[in-house]
Amino acid sequence: MERITTQLADMVLSEDGTTIEVHYRAGLDLNVEGLMEVQLRRRELTTARCAMIGFFQAGTLSDLAVMKVDYFGLTNANEQITALAIVTQDDLGASMSSIYYTYHPQTFPTRIFRNGDEARAWIKEVMG
Repeated sequence: MERITTQLADMVLSEDGTTIEVHYRAGLDLNVEGLMEVQLRRRELTTARCAMIGFFQAGTLSDLAVMKVDYFGLTNANEQITALAIVTQDDLGASMSSIYYTYHPQTFPTRIFRNGDEARAWIKEVMG
């Protein structure tokens, strides 16, 4: 499997090449630079149209500046991303993700989950 390590996350392309999984590491606060790096580097894994799943650890959001930037819009994600699942382990992460996508709606379907298997099943369903 292809893998990229960024300052905040480990990015992996699924074996079938249809999904990029972004696993944000525990103990690191999310920041604008790090979140943008993930979006800028996703094409290093694949240039094909694919889905993305972001796995966020509990307690990683302390800098509210990350909420002001449309990372997907600035990197033309709609040209590559077909669906986005967010997996978060805490209520704060779920609430902040919900608020973020209300202010930064995307052209592809987006859903928030607490369980990675449910997120992967939804991605598979959306991708047909």
